[in-house]
This record gives sequence, structure tokens and C-alpha cells, in this order.
Amino acid sequence: MCGLFGALFHQCNPTEVGQALKTMHHRGPDYQSSWSNQNKTISLGHTRLAIIDLSEAGQQPMQDPTSGNVIVFNGEIYNHLEFRRELGSLGIRFRGHSDTETLLMALGIWGEEIIPRLRGMFAFALYHKASDTVVLGRDRLGIKPLYIGWRKQGGLLFSSEVRPMLHWTGAEISPQGVASYLQRGCCPHGQLLYKNISEFPAGCWARLRSGSTFFEPVRFWPTAMEPPQSQNPILNDPPEKPSLRIRALLENAVQSHMLSDVPVACFLSGGMDSSILASMAARATPTGKLTTFSVGFAESSYDESLYAEEVAKHIGTTHHHIELFEGEKLEMVESAIRAMDLPSIDGINTYLVSREASRGGFKVVLSGLGADEIFGGYPIFRDFSWIRMLSAIPKWARRTGTLFRPGFQLFTDIPQEKTGQALAWWWRRVWTGYDLQKLGMDVPFFESEISPPLRDSMAEISWGEISCYLRDMLLRDSDCMSMAHSLELRVPFLDAPLVEEVLALPSALKFNSRFPKSLLLNATKDLLPERSWNRPKMGFSFPMESWMRRPLRDFCRQGLELAQGHLALNLRQTESIWQKWENKKFIWPKLWALVVLGHYLDSKGDA
Repeated sequence: MCGLFGALFHQCNPTEVGQALKTMHHRGPDYQSSWSNQNKTISLGHTRLAIIDLSEAGQQPMQDPTSGNVIVFNGEIYNHLEFRRELGSLGIRFRGHSDTETLLMALGIWGEEIIPRLRGMFAFALYHKASDTVVLGRDRLGIKPLYIGWRKQGGLLFSSEVRPMLHWTGAEISPQGVASYLQRGCCPHGQLLYKNISEFPAGCWARLRSGSTFFEPVRFWPTAMEPPQSQNPILNDPPEKPSLRIRALLENAVQSHMLSDVPVACFLSGGMDSSILASMAARATPTGKLTTFSVGFAESSYDESLYAEEVAKHIGTTHHHIELFEGEKLEMVESAIRAMDLPSIDGINTYLVSREASRGGFKVVLSGLGADEIFGGYPIFRDFSWIRMLSAIPKWARRTGTLFRPGFQLFTDIPQEKTGQALAWWWRRVWTGYDLQKLGMDVPFFESEISPPLRDSMAEISWGEISCYLRDMLLRDSDCMSMAHSLELRVPFLDAPLVEEVLALPSALKFNSRFPKSLLLNATKDLLPERSWNRPKMGFSFPMESWMRRPLRDFCRQGLELAQGHLALNLRQTESIWQKWENKKFIWPKLWALVVLGHYLDSKGDA
């Protein structure tokens, strides 16, 4: 895990590239360097967190002495040893054993055709000397971040984070970006907070030329829009057959994600997903015991520490439990918001547990992110049918209903499109269209995007959750908050073969009303103590509302005032929001979205 940066314009100043890299020092404190082509029109920079091949042979930017190609890379290629064997048979000789070098040589031999074969999380930029161009690529699900910026004076930039590009692009706030952020509680990939900065699309590659600000992404995943293939289990398969296949794919995913030259730890909340992951990782740990980390709270309804400790004892890990004292909460939240690359109502939990893992001497940790999205662990999978019925009610009828029952405003912006993807995106909104209009903002629209083959509505919901909530909030926040502590976070549940297999399965094999993630449970039940799965779902979250009303009260008031100033909001309206909050008539995520945005903008110095 690292940070990469690139600039394509005439006479790029190496000093400026170095300054950009300094803003990402937390992503790679082990080594920092930059490179420019002969006429200084293309510059690449990199900050390294050394995990595979800790020697100088793994440092970046990395150059192929034969072709002259140069690469900067962020992520892990879990099947790179397969490519090494193929390249070796072609006579390629390697200096070290990093996956960066494997990728550099593979792109040099096979070009962009190799990208769909990559299994892992990645964002890379390859300078292709023969054509004097740069090829960008990003993994299927957008696990690793990659942003594009348009320089005020002309030219393109790209980076692992938004912050190094702010002074180059003007850091001008987009009104549409603000509305989209409030709607989702994060910055959706199609509409970021800043003008002149966008997110490079997941599952794509593109070729960039110096002097041009235009590029056209080429999608390598998903591409085929065909029905699921016959090799996927169907309804008349024996019940144990899909479970066995999922078990094998998950074990393979965990085993591959243990690839590292430094020790690997695991987050363990005590819930089913992290417990499964920790159990498999403990078995795959080559030497000694696996180390696990969990967070506990004084608020019993949010505390899963007893379950985490029980699982740790059951599977035999060295377990570390973290609990904040009252006086630490404000400092920790303030630090987490300062660490944000883009604002979000989430991520503080990951910031805390990542800090402890880093303090424990770890550079790599496994996380259970993704299981709920692909196996159906959220309420939307259960409630989809009645939401779909509501979406069929004409908009005029829903608007009329608000005259008699104000609560009907929550349903006025249900999209007419009845796909699982569109309704899952709607389900995740924080500020409704009605709310945004009251603030004087335009309501963002949901835009569907290409998906892999989806068999039924449950698969559509999964894709909606993956392409919205998971990508735009959970993965981005987890990357940002773990890298704030120079920690690489890996997500085995999002291993490409596993995701594709589960998405293609019929819903009857994945979901039932008593145990929503029944397929995952059936495949792994033998690994866990019963209490880790036979209980209500809690999720890895913070008791934010109680914190906001007590230790963070003044912080919240200040954040609302800052948001009002930066966004030129109506004073009377923000006072009304605060009074409704004080009277417990305003839900905490809506207020927190404004609070975070206010403090975030203030920390960036943007008016």
C-alpha cells in the first residue's frame, strides 16, 4: 500500500511533485521518490509502505531497464506469482520479488490485455516510453483510490488522494458536489466535492497523453451482460454444493490475502463476518499466533467486545481490546476528521482501530468489509418488496400524502426506476430531496451504471450496495483512515472470483428471513462459536448520537456554524436544525453530515 502521484504538462517542476508527495507521507513513510521523462512533460511520484520485497529492489518509481517503462503502483496483486512463472518462461529476469516488478514486466510484455487477469486491489500508472504516454488502471471494485485533476493552467494530474491536487486545481467547491455529499453522507464517485477533480472509474484503464486533457476510460470489468453461466450452481443443486464452493473460494481468498513479508493482523468485531475471516486467517498464519483487534464501548447496545473475546479465545488469537475514555473521544474525532481526504459521516471507527493496530507494529490488517453487500446482510434485502411497491405510487400522490402526514416526505424522492440498484442507492440517502430543496439545493439524480450479470432483484441490490455505499463510503473511508496510520487494509470478501460467483447465484441460495446471510453461514458455521452468529446483527459502528449529545456537543455546534459560513446557508434555517436536534426531532446522520463538512472545509482553508 502506497501513494502515487502524476502530472502531465510542460515543464513540470520536480519540487512541486515532491511537495505533493509530502501531503501523502502517511501513505508511505518508508521511501519517497519521483521521476520525470526526458522533456519534463510527464512526472511520476511515489510514497512507499514496504510490505512485499522490503529491499531497494521494491522501491518506486520502478523502471524497466530494457523497455524504459516506469511504474508507480498502489495495492497488491495476489496472483502475481502466476505471472512471474509465465514471464520467467519467456526469459524475463527479475531484480527482486515484488508484485510491482511483476506488474511492470507483465504490462511491458502483454500490454493492457493483462489487466483483466489481475486479481487484487490496485491503482497504477505506467509510463510507456515507446509512445511517451501514461496508462492508468484501477481494480474492479475501486478498492484502491485513484483521482484525476485538471490543472488551472492546463494539464492533467492523478493521485491516490484528492488533497495533493487541491492547490493545482483551485480547490473550488462544487454546489452539486455539496448536495450529493449531503444526500449520501459521502462524496459519490460520479460527483465529488470539488470542481476539476473526479474519480477515475473502477474496473477501467485509460491512456493519457501529455498536453491533452481528454482521455477515454476503457472498461475491463464488468463487460459481459449475459445471463449467469451454467457452471454456477442452480436451484436444483444439492444444498451442500454451493456452500462447498463458497467455502473453497473464501479460503483461497484469505490465503492469498496473507501474502506479505511483514506480519498480518485482523480486525475482529465479534460479528459473523470478521469472526469467519479471523478464523480462516488464524489457520493460514504461517508462524505464531494471529493478532486481532476490536473496539468496545461503555454503551452496551454498541459493545460487542465480549463476543470478540469469545471468538478470539475459540480460534486462539492474541487479542487486543480498545476502549476510549470519555476525555479521549473529542480528540480522537477531531483527528479523524483532519485525516479525511474527502468528507464522510463514517470512518471514525476504522480510524481508531487502525491507530491501535499501527501502534502494535503492524503494517497489514484484514477486514470483513464486503460480506454484507454480496451475501445480503442489510435490511434492504429484506425490505425490497415493499419499497418497490412504494416506488410504483405516482409522484403526485406521494407529494399529496405529505399534506396529511409529514413523514411521507421521506418517500417523495423514490426513483421511478424499480431496479434493485436504483432503490438501494435511494435507501442509502441521508438528506432527502425534500431536505435539500429546503436548503435551497438542487436534488441530485441517481444514475445506473453497467453491472456484471445479475440473476434477480437480490443481485441487483447487491450491485447497488457495492457500487454506491461500499465503494463511495466504506472502501474510501477504510483506505483513508487506515492509511492515516500507515496501515494497509485488505478485504478478502471482495476477492474477484468470490464476488462474481456469489453475485451469479439465485437469491434462494443466499438469503432467508431468519439468517439473511444463510449461504455464508452454511459454508462456515463449523468455524465459529454459536453466539457469534446466532444473535441480532450489530455492525461495526460508533454510538455517535450519544457522543454528539455529550462529549461532542460543542464540537457539533461549532461544525454547524462553520458549515453555515462556508456554504452561505440561511442562519434561521441552521438555528432551526440545531433546535430540532436539541429537542430530539432531527436524526443524527443529517446533523453529523453538516458538522463534518464544516470542520472538513475549515481544516482545508476553503471558503
